[in-house]
Amino acid sequence: MLTQLSRLTQETDGRYATSEELQFLKDYIASTQERVQAYKTVRDNEAFLLEDLYNQVQTVDRGSLYKGTEDVSTFFRRDQKNVLRVAAASMLFNDLDFLREGLLLWHRTIIKAFRVERPSQVACQVINAVFAKYLAPDQLKLMSPVLGLWRAILG
Repeated sequence: MLTQLSRLTQETDGRYATSEELQFLKDYIASTQERVQAYKTVRDNEAFLLEDLYNQVQTVDRGSLYKGTEDVSTFFRRDQKNVLRVAAASMLFNDLDFLREGLLLWHRTIIKAFRVERPSQVACQVINAVFAKYLAPDQLKLMSPVLGLWRAILG
């Protein structure tokens, strides 16, 4: 939404916005309460979500948390926490551009440079199932575009 507001400000410089241009605001306002609840659910369950995600990655491919003989699970946990927090904020503000450009593209570059893509790839395989355990169906629906972008870029 913040990106859309910025874009609207630039596009309507010197004129009034049309009803069509304002529709995203109406849609956002209508979903604000649900977004806040979903955000709080993710925030309040962060530790459980992350632990469950880590355990699922270990179950699917234990070796993915190693780069040769080096255990990269500490870095994986830290990175997933950062992505989760930005993802939740992106859902709250309905701003996928913020997530894509603010973190995911940069993060993909870093994990490729250090050749530790596999843990993120495995996490992307199980992320929907993990979130489905903690979020109500309407909350999961709000998070779905964010999780899809997360999977598309890091998976």
